[in-house]
Amino acid sequence: MRLPRERRIRASADFQRLRTTGSRIDCGPFVLNVGPGAVGCPARFAVVAAKKSLPLAVDRNRVKRLARELFRTDPAAFPDGWEVVLVARASMLRRPLAELRRVFAQAASRTVGGAKS
Repeated sequence: MRLPRERRIRASADFQRLRTTGSRIDCGPFVLNVGPGAVGCPARFAVVAAKKSLPLAVDRNRVKRLARELFRTDPAAFPDGWEVVLVARASMLRRPLAELRRVFAQAASRTVGGAKS
């Protein structure tokens, strides 16, 4: 299932802004760049799968599908007004989906919980 257009980060400026001013969370199999977005807008998400770390296209595509599944199946992880860029690592392919979900949920609770307080 595809993420709706309003839930995706597409502009290069948004990627750069999150990279420079957002919080960086190293989760092991992936890195999250997280920051506040526009107030009242739904949470937005993007995946970066670099050719350097994942040289095969089939691996890059699989990682992107896994990452979108993590975001799609846990809509409460990031409430409205948040933007998230997941930077995939090769070790993401070697982890079971249940473990990736657990790591993603922990990172989201640390980020959103830390920002609220």
